[in-house]
Amino acid sequence: MGPAARRSRGQARNHLAYWARPQTGTLTYVALGDSAGVGVGVDDPQRGYVGVIADRLAETTGHSVRTVNLSVSGARAHDVLNTQIPQLSTTATPDVLTCVIGGNDVAWAPLFRTREFAEAMQAITTRLPEGFVVGLVPYFLHWPYEGRARKANEAIGAAAKASGHSIADIHTATKSLSLARYLRTFASDRFHPNERGHALWAEALWEQIAL
Repeated sequence: MGPAARRSRGQARNHLAYWARPQTGTLTYVALGDSAGVGVGVDDPQRGYVGVIADRLAETTGHSVRTVNLSVSGARAHDVLNTQIPQLSTTATPDVLTCVIGGNDVAWAPLFRTREFAEAMQAITTRLPEGFVVGLVPYFLHWPYEGRARKANEAIGAAAKASGHSIADIHTATKSLSLARYLRTFASDRFHPNERGHALWAEALWEQIAL
C-alpha cells in the first residue's frame, strides 16, 4: 500500500471517530454517503463537504448544528439502503439531509448494473423524508467510468425527482472545470476530493438546501 492510500485509510478511521462523538444542536443535519461524506481527502474532517455544510448552516441560521454523519467509507447504494437509512429511525427528524452515493458503484464494481443501481436509488429516495437533497456523482473523466457515471446520474436524478427531492449537480460542477483545474481538486490518492474538491461539492449541495 502506497503512502497516499495509507493516508486515505487513516483519514477514514480518524474521521469516523470524529463524527461518532456526541453532539448537540438546535438544528439537525443528517448526511448519508460514502468516504467523501466521511471527509476522506482532507486531514480535518470539518473541511470535508459535510463539515463545510454544517458550518455554513450554523453561520447562516445563527443556530447550533448537530451533525449526524452516517456515511461509511466504501459504501455503495445498497449499503445506504440497508445500513444507513434504518438508522434514521433512531435520530431526531432532520432539518437538513443530504445523500451522495454512487461513486463506489461506478468505480469499483466489476460490472455496473444499471437496473440494480436504479432500483436501489428508487428504494433509497422513497424511504427518505420528502424534500431533501440527493447528489449526483462527479465527473469521472474517461471510459468506462464516465459512461457509468452518466447512467448512474440518470438513475439518481429520476429517483430523486419522483420522490420530491432536490438534485445537487456535482457532476456538472466538476465537469465544467478545465482538466488542469479539475485535477487540482483531487487528493493525493487521485480519487477522493481534496479541500478544494470538498468545497466544490459543498457548494453544489448548498445551492439545493432549502432553509
